[in-house]
Formats: sequence, C-alpha cells, structure tokens
Amino acid sequence: MERYEHWFTCLDLTSMDDVLVGYSKFLTTEFKPKKITFIHVVKSTDVAEEMIELFPEIESQHDFEKVIREKINEAIDAHFKDSPIETELLIRTGRPTDEIISAMNQINPDLTIMGKKAGYSGKGVIPRRIMKYVPTSILFVPETSRYQLNNILVPVDFSEQSALSIKAALELSGDKSGSVTAQHVYNYPARFFPYLPEDDDEKKMNDYLNKKRDDFISKHDIPDNVKFVFSLNIDGPKMEQIYDQVVHDQADMIVAATKAGKGMASMLREDFTDKLAYFRFGVPLLLIKDKEKHSKFLSTIFKKS
Repeated sequence: MERYEHWFTCLDLTSMDDVLVGYSKFLTTEFKPKKITFIHVVKSTDVAEEMIELFPEIESQHDFEKVIREKINEAIDAHFKDSPIETELLIRTGRPTDEIISAMNQINPDLTIMGKKAGYSGKGVIPRRIMKYVPTSILFVPETSRYQLNNILVPVDFSEQSALSIKAALELSGDKSGSVTAQHVYNYPARFFPYLPEDDDEKKMNDYLNKKRDDFISKHDIPDNVKFVFSLNIDGPKMEQIYDQVVHDQADMIVAATKAGKGMASMLREDFTDKLAYFRFGVPLLLIKDKEKHSKFLSTIFKKS
C-alpha cells in the first residue's frame, strides 16, 4: 500500500463515522499516507432548510454546514489531532454518489474508504456507481471491524489478479506474526450431480487442484508462508464458503483484486468482486484496482457514451 498516498474517507454523520475515522487512523499506524480527505454529503438543501426551521439558532444553510463541520471535525480531531498526516474535510450538498464521484475526480485519491452497515439489507447498501465508476481501490469497513491485521483471507482463482491480491495481503500483514490464507472455492463438474463423485474422481480433482496451485505458486513467485485452502461448494453462492473460512480463521480482512472491464457491458455486469462487496462478511473488504488501467477504461467508456 505504499502507493496509497491520498486516502478518501466517506462519512454520513452517523455512529459509523467514528468507526471509519478510527479505522482510518488504525491503518495509518501500519501505512503512512500523506493526506486523508474526509467527505460528508448533505443529501439535499431541503434537509438543511428543515434543520433551520427546527433549530432557530441556525439562521442559514451556511450555519447548518458549520455545525456539521464542527461535529465531524471533533471526531477527526479525536483520532488525528497529534498525527503528522494532513487531514481535510469536505462538505457537499446533493446526491451522495454524484458528489462523492465528483469530489474524487477533482482530488484524485488512491484509496477510498466507505462504511458498510450490517443493519442494511439488499444490494443498495453499496452504491453501485461508486463500485463501478471510480478507479481507486476501495476499502469497505463494517461496524464490527477489529483494529488488527493478524489474519487476512484472499479468495483466489489462480489468475494474475489473485497473485496481486496475495501480495497486497502479505504487504498488509507485514513483518507481524499474522497469516495470509488463499482460498479457492470450487465446484465438481455438473455431470456428478445429483450423485457424489467416486473416490477416483475425487482424487483426480484433488490432483488437478494441487497442480493448479503449484503452477500458480511457481508462475507468480508466491512465498511458502501463504496457506492454500480448497473449499468444495456443493450448493449456494460461493460467498458462503468464503464466509465460513472467515469465521474459521477469525480473519481480520478480505483482500481481492478487480479486473478492468472491456466495454460498456462490463459496467452493467456483476462480477465476483461486486458479489463480495454485497455480502455481509463482518470484516473489512479491500478491493484492489489498478488505478491507471481503470482510469483509462473509464475515460474510454465515457468518451464513447
């Protein structure tokens, strides 16, 4: 994470803010960004006007924004008052996703940090446009996050992105006594169902997976201290197998790398990392993006549209 010099943390004036500010500060004890920009978006001017009516001491929208700024700055100062890292707070008004994307385009951060509230349900918990339309890596932080990085889980499919994820996880775990587990979730070929495979078939599958792992390790120079786990998925989404491994390992974070898409269809299609972001794992999820490649891809898409 050495290249992540400018972080961008999205706040919403709820109890989640303390989690996000606190976790941002925790990460700075492991990595040293030069600056963290915090942003809060007031959803509309109507909200500000209602607040002015309810609280006579607030005489204008400017006063309203001043109150918000003071409240959020209190939370930031509680963690960063004596920190050498530069902090800045942006207050915007409008549609949150629009204003967040607009601010990101202006300041060009390297890492976006967002909250993921366990109490919400459905895919609306993650702004799809934030997922798809920004080139930065994204860290989703739930309310149950722990201030430690002892055990990191990396879902792998033996691709180049998987190797990138493992190396990022190793960097996150650093020289500490933590561990990195690479988990491959697999299915038996459809011809086996509704029957279980024979012992010989199972051996062939195990041999195949072991060879895939060994070739992957050799090709990408994966260190010996990375533990590989194969998880059979019989029924249901693969996310459930990953969740089981999170619980088993008491993992502190999940790390996965995204692929830069090709064409407008990739903007509409849900890929594996989208599904990871939608699932409630209860631990932080870091989705790594190649900022340069994703920036070029987004630039090409919007020039064509």
